[in-house]
Amino acid sequence: MLGIHLFPDLTNFIFIKVVGRLHPHKEGKYAIHPDFKKLEYIPVAKTLFSVRLVQFLAHGLPRRETSSDAFTVRKTRIAGVKTLIYSSAALAKDEAAPCLLWIHGGAFLLPALPYHYRFAKLVASRIPCRVIMPLYDLAPDLVPPAQQEEICSVYSALKAEHARYHIDPDRITVAGDSAGGTLAAALCLMARDRQIPLPRAQALFYPSLDVRMQSDSMKTYTDVPVCNTASILAYCKLCRPDEYYGSNDYRSPLEAASLEGLPDAYIETAEFDALHDDGISYARRLKEAGTDVVLNETKGTVHAFEIAKESSITRKVMEQRIDFISHSFRKM
Repeated sequence: MLGIHLFPDLTNFIFIKVVGRLHPHKEGKYAIHPDFKKLEYIPVAKTLFSVRLVQFLAHGLPRRETSSDAFTVRKTRIAGVKTLIYSSAALAKDEAAPCLLWIHGGAFLLPALPYHYRFAKLVASRIPCRVIMPLYDLAPDLVPPAQQEEICSVYSALKAEHARYHIDPDRITVAGDSAGGTLAAALCLMARDRQIPLPRAQALFYPSLDVRMQSDSMKTYTDVPVCNTASILAYCKLCRPDEYYGSNDYRSPLEAASLEGLPDAYIETAEFDALHDDGISYARRLKEAGTDVVLNETKGTVHAFEIAKESSITRKVMEQRIDFISHSFRKM
Protein backbone atom coordinates (compact mmCIF):
# COMPACT_ATOMS: atom_id res chain seq x y z
CA MET A 1 0.00 0.00 0.00
CA LEU A 2 2.86 2.34 0.75
CA GLY A 3 5.71 1.76 -1.65
CA ILE A 4 7.43 5.10 -2.09
CA HIS A 5 9.72 6.45 0.69
CA LEU A 6 10.03 2.92 2.09
CA PHE A 7 12.58 1.33 -0.23
CA PRO A 8 15.83 2.34 -2.00
CA ASP A 9 15.74 4.71 -4.97
CA LEU A 10 15.83 1.96 -7.60
CA THR A 11 12.88 0.23 -5.99
CA ASN A 12 11.00 3.51 -5.86
CA PHE A 13 11.59 3.98 -9.58
CA ILE A 14 10.28 0.50 -10.38
CA PHE A 15 7.31 0.89 -8.05
CA ILE A 16 6.24 4.22 -9.47
CA LYS A 17 6.54 2.92 -13.03
CA VAL A 18 4.33 -0.06 -12.22
CA VAL A 19 1.81 1.40 -9.79
CA GLY A 20 1.77 4.95 -11.06
CA ARG A 21 2.44 8.25 -9.32
CA LEU A 22 -0.35 9.65 -7.21
CA HIS A 23 -0.85 13.27 -8.16
CA PRO A 24 -1.05 15.80 -5.33
CA HIS A 25 -4.50 17.10 -4.52
CA LYS A 26 -5.73 20.58 -5.19
CA GLU A 27 -4.15 22.98 -2.76
CA GLY A 28 -6.50 23.75 0.09
CA LYS A 29 -9.04 20.99 -0.60
CA TYR A 30 -8.02 19.21 2.60
CA ALA A 31 -6.31 20.82 5.58
CA ILE A 32 -3.64 18.14 5.76
CA HIS A 33 -0.78 19.19 8.00
CA PRO A 34 2.40 20.09 6.07
CA ASP A 35 4.24 17.28 7.88
CA PHE A 36 2.21 14.79 5.87
CA LYS A 37 2.13 16.46 2.47
CA LYS A 38 4.76 14.08 1.12
CA LEU A 39 2.36 11.19 1.67
CA GLU A 40 0.28 12.60 -1.18
CA TYR A 41 2.90 11.14 -3.53
CA ILE A 42 2.68 7.60 -2.21
CA PRO A 43 1.26 5.33 -4.93
CA VAL A 44 -1.35 2.83 -3.79
CA ALA A 45 -1.11 -0.79 -4.93
CA LYS A 46 -4.57 -1.39 -6.40
CA THR A 47 -3.91 -4.22 -8.85
CA LEU A 48 -2.88 -7.80 -8.22
CA PHE A 49 0.42 -7.18 -10.00
CA SER A 50 1.28 -4.16 -7.86
CA VAL A 51 0.27 -6.02 -4.69
CA ARG A 52 2.56 -8.89 -5.68
CA LEU A 53 5.32 -6.37 -6.28
CA VAL A 54 5.01 -4.94 -2.77
CA GLN A 55 4.88 -8.46 -1.32
CA PHE A 56 8.10 -9.26 -3.18
CA LEU A 57 9.89 -6.04 -2.22
CA ALA A 58 9.02 -6.41 1.46
CA HIS A 59 9.69 -10.14 1.61
CA GLY A 60 13.17 -9.79 3.07
CA LEU A 61 12.37 -7.19 5.73
CA PRO A 62 11.93 -9.65 8.63
CA ARG A 63 15.41 -11.08 8.03
CA ARG A 64 16.89 -7.62 8.43
CA GLU A 65 15.53 -7.19 11.95
CA THR A 66 18.43 -7.42 14.40
CA SER A 67 18.97 -6.94 18.10
CA SER A 68 20.26 -3.69 19.59
CA ASP A 69 21.29 -2.36 22.98
CA ALA A 70 17.62 -1.61 23.72
CA PHE A 71 16.03 -4.92 22.68
CA THR A 72 16.64 -8.37 21.26
CA VAL A 73 14.86 -9.93 18.29
CA ARG A 74 13.97 -13.60 18.00
CA LYS A 75 12.51 -15.17 14.88
CA THR A 76 10.20 -18.13 15.47
CA ARG A 77 6.80 -19.62 14.69
CA ILE A 78 3.79 -19.50 16.96
CA ALA A 79 0.85 -21.72 16.07
CA GLY A 80 2.53 -22.21 12.70
CA VAL A 81 2.67 -18.46 11.97
CA LYS A 82 6.00 -16.76 11.30
CA THR A 83 6.56 -14.39 14.19
CA LEU A 84 9.08 -11.89 15.49
CA ILE A 85 9.55 -11.47 19.23
CA TYR A 86 11.11 -8.22 20.41
CA SER A 87 12.23 -8.32 24.05
CA SER A 88 13.21 -5.27 26.04
CA ALA A 89 16.82 -5.29 27.19
CA ALA A 90 15.51 -4.36 30.64
CA LEU A 91 14.07 -7.86 31.05
CA ALA A 92 15.80 -10.86 32.49
CA LYS A 93 16.26 -13.61 29.91
CA ASP A 94 13.46 -15.86 31.20
CA GLU A 95 11.33 -13.20 32.88
CA ALA A 96 7.56 -13.61 32.53
CA ALA A 97 6.99 -10.18 31.05
CA PRO A 98 3.99 -8.19 29.84
CA CYS A 99 3.27 -8.76 26.16
CA LEU A 100 2.03 -6.59 23.30
CA LEU A 101 0.55 -8.66 20.49
CA TRP A 102 1.21 -6.23 17.60
CA ILE A 103 -0.73 -6.92 14.38
CA HIS A 104 0.37 -5.05 11.27
CA GLY A 105 -2.06 -3.62 8.73
CA GLY A 106 -2.05 -3.73 4.95
CA ALA A 107 -5.60 -4.49 3.79
CA PHE A 108 -4.99 -8.24 4.40
CA LEU A 109 -2.94 -8.07 1.17
CA LEU A 110 0.32 -6.40 2.08
CA PRO A 111 3.12 -7.48 4.43
CA ALA A 112 4.50 -5.53 7.34
CA LEU A 113 6.33 -2.42 6.17
CA PRO A 114 9.18 -0.50 7.84
CA TYR A 115 6.94 1.67 10.01
CA HIS A 116 5.33 -1.46 11.49
CA TYR A 117 8.70 -2.83 12.54
CA ARG A 118 9.65 0.61 13.84
CA PHE A 119 6.67 0.66 16.19
CA ALA A 120 7.48 -2.82 17.55
CA LYS A 121 11.02 -1.66 18.30
CA LEU A 122 9.80 1.57 19.87
CA VAL A 123 7.54 -0.30 22.31
CA ALA A 124 10.24 -2.84 23.20
CA SER A 125 12.79 -0.08 23.77
CA ARG A 126 10.45 2.04 25.92
CA ILE A 127 8.51 -0.53 27.97
CA PRO A 128 9.91 -3.58 29.82
CA CYS A 129 7.87 -6.07 27.78
CA ARG A 130 7.94 -8.47 24.87
CA VAL A 131 6.35 -7.48 21.55
CA ILE A 132 4.95 -10.41 19.58
CA MET A 133 4.58 -9.53 15.88
CA PRO A 134 2.96 -12.30 13.80
CA LEU A 135 3.55 -12.19 10.05
CA TYR A 136 0.24 -13.76 9.13
CA ASP A 137 -0.57 -15.19 5.70
CA LEU A 138 -1.85 -12.74 3.12
CA ALA A 139 -4.68 -12.49 0.63
CA PRO A 140 -5.38 -13.27 -2.11
CA ASP A 141 -3.60 -16.59 -1.46
CA LEU A 142 -5.56 -16.97 1.77
CA VAL A 143 -8.67 -14.83 2.10
CA PRO A 144 -10.30 -13.61 5.30
CA PRO A 145 -11.31 -14.93 7.76
CA ALA A 146 -8.12 -17.01 7.53
CA GLN A 147 -6.18 -14.10 9.04
CA GLN A 148 -8.64 -13.78 11.94
CA GLU A 149 -8.23 -17.47 12.71
CA GLU A 150 -4.43 -17.29 12.53
CA ILE A 151 -4.29 -14.39 14.96
CA CYS A 152 -6.68 -16.14 17.33
CA SER A 153 -4.48 -19.25 17.16
CA VAL A 154 -1.37 -17.19 17.96
CA TYR A 155 -3.12 -15.57 20.91
CA SER A 156 -4.40 -18.90 22.21
CA ALA A 157 -0.89 -20.34 21.97
CA LEU A 158 0.52 -17.39 23.93
CA LYS A 159 -2.02 -18.01 26.68
CA ALA A 160 -1.49 -21.78 26.75
CA GLU A 161 2.30 -21.82 26.32
CA HIS A 162 3.20 -18.58 28.07
CA ALA A 163 6.21 -20.10 29.84
CA ARG A 164 7.71 -21.04 26.47
CA TYR A 165 7.58 -17.42 25.33
CA HIS A 166 8.44 -15.92 28.73
CA ILE A 167 5.33 -13.79 28.98
CA ASP A 168 2.79 -13.09 31.70
CA PRO A 169 -0.47 -14.58 30.36
CA ASP A 170 -2.51 -12.12 32.41
CA ARG A 171 -0.81 -9.07 30.90
CA ILE A 172 -1.31 -9.36 27.15
CA THR A 173 -2.51 -6.29 25.27
CA VAL A 174 -3.40 -6.47 21.58
CA ALA A 175 -2.80 -3.65 19.10
CA GLY A 176 -3.19 -3.23 15.36
CA ASP A 177 -3.31 -0.59 12.66
CA SER A 178 -5.78 -0.45 9.76
CA ALA A 179 -6.54 -4.08 8.83
CA GLY A 180 -4.43 -4.99 11.85
CA GLY A 181 -7.01 -3.04 13.83
CA THR A 182 -9.70 -5.23 12.28
CA LEU A 183 -7.80 -8.29 13.46
CA ALA A 184 -7.21 -6.88 16.95
CA ALA A 185 -10.89 -6.02 17.40
CA ALA A 186 -11.93 -9.39 15.96
CA LEU A 187 -9.59 -11.20 18.35
CA CYS A 188 -11.30 -9.61 21.34
CA LEU A 189 -14.72 -10.65 19.99
CA MET A 190 -13.52 -14.18 19.23
CA ALA A 191 -11.92 -14.58 22.65
CA ARG A 192 -15.13 -13.44 24.33
CA ASP A 193 -17.35 -15.69 22.23
CA ARG A 194 -15.06 -18.73 22.51
CA GLN A 195 -14.54 -18.24 26.24
CA ILE A 196 -10.81 -17.63 25.92
CA PRO A 197 -9.47 -15.24 28.59
CA LEU A 198 -9.53 -11.76 27.10
CA PRO A 199 -6.54 -9.53 26.38
CA ARG A 200 -5.85 -6.90 29.02
CA ALA A 201 -6.67 -4.11 26.53
CA GLN A 202 -7.04 -3.35 22.82
CA ALA A 203 -5.39 -0.52 20.90
CA LEU A 204 -6.80 0.18 17.43
CA PHE A 205 -4.99 2.65 15.18
CA TYR A 206 -7.14 4.06 12.32
CA PRO A 207 -8.90 0.67 12.14
CA SER A 208 -11.08 -0.79 9.41
CA LEU A 209 -14.19 -2.05 11.19
CA ASP A 210 -17.20 -1.90 8.88
CA VAL A 211 -17.36 -3.77 5.57
CA ARG A 212 -20.65 -2.07 4.67
CA MET A 213 -18.56 1.00 3.75
CA GLN A 214 -21.46 3.44 4.01
CA SER A 215 -20.03 5.89 6.55
CA ASP A 216 -19.82 9.62 5.94
CA SER A 217 -16.03 9.47 5.80
CA MET A 218 -16.21 6.77 3.12
CA LYS A 219 -18.46 9.04 1.10
CA THR A 220 -16.40 12.18 1.76
CA TYR A 221 -12.75 11.15 1.54
CA THR A 222 -12.80 9.65 -1.92
CA ASP A 223 -9.42 11.03 -3.00
CA VAL A 224 -7.34 11.62 0.13
CA PRO A 225 -3.80 10.19 0.25
CA VAL A 226 -3.00 6.62 1.23
CA CYS A 227 -6.44 5.31 2.16
CA ASN A 228 -9.47 6.52 0.26
CA THR A 229 -12.70 5.06 -1.03
CA ALA A 230 -11.20 4.03 -4.37
CA SER A 231 -8.30 2.17 -2.79
CA ILE A 232 -10.57 0.39 -0.30
CA LEU A 233 -12.88 -0.78 -3.07
CA ALA A 234 -9.86 -2.05 -5.01
CA TYR A 235 -8.69 -3.99 -1.96
CA CYS A 236 -12.16 -5.46 -1.52
CA LYS A 237 -12.07 -6.74 -5.09
CA LEU A 238 -8.64 -8.31 -4.58
CA CYS A 239 -9.83 -9.96 -1.37
CA ARG A 240 -12.66 -11.68 -3.28
CA PRO A 241 -15.75 -9.87 -1.97
CA ASP A 242 -18.00 -12.87 -2.64
CA GLU A 243 -16.11 -14.78 0.05
CA TYR A 244 -14.97 -11.95 2.30
CA TYR A 245 -17.83 -9.49 2.46
CA GLY A 246 -20.81 -11.81 2.51
CA SER A 247 -21.18 -11.98 6.30
CA ASN A 248 -19.92 -10.32 9.43
CA ASP A 249 -18.39 -13.20 11.38
CA TYR A 250 -15.45 -11.23 12.84
CA ARG A 251 -14.85 -9.52 9.49
CA SER A 252 -16.88 -6.44 10.34
CA PRO A 253 -16.70 -5.78 14.11
CA LEU A 254 -19.09 -2.83 13.92
CA GLU A 255 -21.79 -5.27 12.82
CA ALA A 256 -21.37 -7.46 15.89
CA ALA A 257 -24.68 -7.93 17.66
CA SER A 258 -23.10 -7.03 21.00
CA LEU A 259 -19.89 -5.35 22.12
CA GLU A 260 -20.43 -6.14 25.78
CA GLY A 261 -17.71 -7.67 27.88
CA LEU A 262 -14.76 -6.41 25.81
CA PRO A 263 -11.47 -5.04 27.21
CA ASP A 264 -10.52 -1.39 27.64
CA ALA A 265 -9.73 0.31 24.36
CA TYR A 266 -7.56 3.02 22.86
CA ILE A 267 -8.93 4.03 19.46
CA GLU A 268 -7.01 6.40 17.22
CA THR A 269 -8.35 8.01 14.06
CA ALA A 270 -6.74 9.97 11.25
CA GLU A 271 -8.70 13.07 10.25
CA PHE A 272 -8.48 12.73 6.45
CA ASP A 273 -9.07 9.01 6.13
CA ALA A 274 -11.95 7.10 4.57
CA LEU A 275 -11.86 4.85 7.66
CA HIS A 276 -12.15 7.78 10.08
CA ASP A 277 -15.77 7.10 11.05
CA ASP A 278 -15.16 3.40 11.69
CA GLY A 279 -13.09 4.29 14.75
CA ILE A 280 -15.54 6.92 15.96
CA SER A 281 -18.53 4.58 15.69
CA TYR A 282 -16.72 1.70 17.35
CA ALA A 283 -15.62 3.89 20.25
CA ARG A 284 -19.21 5.02 20.75
CA ARG A 285 -20.58 1.47 20.71
CA LEU A 286 -17.90 0.24 23.10
CA LYS A 287 -18.69 3.05 25.53
CA GLU A 288 -22.40 2.27 25.32
CA ALA A 289 -21.56 -1.36 26.13
CA GLY A 290 -19.66 -0.35 29.26
CA THR A 291 -16.05 -0.46 28.02
CA ASP A 292 -13.59 2.26 29.04
CA VAL A 293 -12.41 3.95 25.86
CA VAL A 294 -9.70 6.48 25.09
CA LEU A 295 -10.53 8.11 21.75
CA ASN A 296 -7.67 10.00 20.12
CA GLU A 297 -8.91 11.95 17.10
CA THR A 298 -5.65 13.12 15.53
CA LYS A 299 -5.89 16.28 13.44
CA GLY A 300 -4.36 17.16 10.10
CA THR A 301 -3.42 13.52 9.63
CA VAL A 302 -3.92 10.87 6.96
CA HIS A 303 -3.95 7.09 7.14
CA ALA A 304 -0.56 5.68 8.22
CA PHE A 305 0.65 9.19 9.03
CA GLU A 306 3.45 7.81 11.23
CA ILE A 307 5.45 7.10 8.08
CA ALA A 308 6.43 10.75 8.59
CA LYS A 309 8.38 9.77 11.70
CA GLU A 310 10.02 13.15 12.25
CA SER A 311 6.70 14.98 12.57
CA SER A 312 6.00 16.48 15.98
CA ILE A 313 2.43 15.19 15.59
CA THR A 314 3.69 11.67 15.00
CA ARG A 315 6.03 11.85 17.99
CA LYS A 316 3.20 13.05 20.24
CA VAL A 317 0.88 10.28 19.07
CA MET A 318 3.60 7.66 19.63
CA GLU A 319 3.86 8.87 23.23
CA GLN A 320 0.08 8.55 23.64
CA ARG A 321 0.19 4.99 22.32
CA ILE A 322 3.10 4.11 24.62
CA ASP A 323 1.29 5.61 27.61
CA PHE A 324 -1.85 3.55 26.98
CA ILE A 325 0.05 0.30 26.45
CA SER A 326 2.23 0.84 29.50
CA HIS A 327 -0.80 1.69 31.64
CA SER A 328 -2.67 -1.39 30.38
CA PHE A 329 0.13 -3.62 31.71
CA ARG A 330 -0.16 -2.04 35.16
CA LYS A 331 -3.93 -1.86 35.47
CA MET A 332 -5.59 -4.66 37.41
